[in-house]
Amino acid sequence: MRAIHVGALALILSFAPLAFGQTKSAAPAGGGEDWKTLDHKWLDSERTGDLDYLDKFFADSYVLVFPNGLTYTKAQWLEILRGPDRPTLLVLNPENIQAHVFGNVAILTDHTTIKGHDSKGNSLDGEFNVFRGVIKKNGKWYATGVVMNPDLTKK
Repeated sequence: MRAIHVGALALILSFAPLAFGQTKSAAPAGGGEDWKTLDHKWLDSERTGDLDYLDKFFADSYVLVFPNGLTYTKAQWLEILRGPDRPTLLVLNPENIQAHVFGNVAILTDHTTIKGHDSKGNSLDGEFNVFRGVIKKNGKWYATGVVMNPDLTKK
């Protein structure tokens, strides 16, 4: 089962060279989508704990990769967000959102600032360059994956 998730992430990442070779803004593109609103709604839902939205928005193949290499499936990440070890996120703010649209696949890149702490009080503060994959199915966009990298220029 993990091979399927890794395979899905590899497929998403295979579009990276194409995505970074494009220059598209977060302005409506590819069917008039408002990518900035989609990105903010996604992260606001994680910050505020709107798990009903996230459960519907995350594709079954969703994969989250943290900067430390930890990888979570949709079920694993939602379990964390529902559980007692849920992180406290005071700020989860994406900026410089860029959309790279290829038909029913879109890659969103952004710079996200996080302020908060884990359940043990350890700081989660940082600035990250983030790669988010979404797919369109039956006219609706679904999150398929996230890869977060620390912004080393901000140290």
